[in-house]
Amino acid sequence: MTTSLDIAAWLVSHHGNNASLSNLSLNKLCYFAQVTALSTDGKTLFDDDIQAWEYGPVCPAVYHAYKHYGRLPVRAPESHVPTLSERENRIMEKTWEKYGWLSPFDLVRLSHRKGCAWSKTYKAGENATISPQLILDSDDVKGFDASATFAHAVIETKARYSNTLRLLEDS
Repeated sequence: MTTSLDIAAWLVSHHGNNASLSNLSLNKLCYFAQVTALSTDGKTLFDDDIQAWEYGPVCPAVYHAYKHYGRLPVRAPESHVPTLSERENRIMEKTWEKYGWLSPFDLVRLSHRKGCAWSKTYKAGENATISPQLILDSDDVKGFDASATFAHAVIETKARYSNTLRLLEDS
């Protein structure tokens, strides 16, 4: 069975050079990959625990493997990059398309929404497990409004006012 570390290694190997994947982002993307798998066919992508920590869902194995990066981008996988099955590849591509372009802030905000599995599980200091059934019964599987994200606002600003970001960059 594929593990959360396998999923993180796949994300870093496939997108780590094109995106700024922090440990926080990796954990949220692993979580949303599990959400994608469950909402696609009702089956988990990996069996590792997902826990409700202060900043959202966390795969403890992924967190501990990549914590030495701190907030810096992760550029190399901490484990062997697996060959995923056809189903797993489809899920990962679908996850990246839906969530990969989002900022870490957006990923945290999405995972903290009322009605989502994290919000139904989190209790300060407990690191309670978020079960696959809780994910299936949560609003996480319903998706989100992409136009309400920070990343979307930046894209819209760049398209509408092409010089804005360059002016900010130069100031």
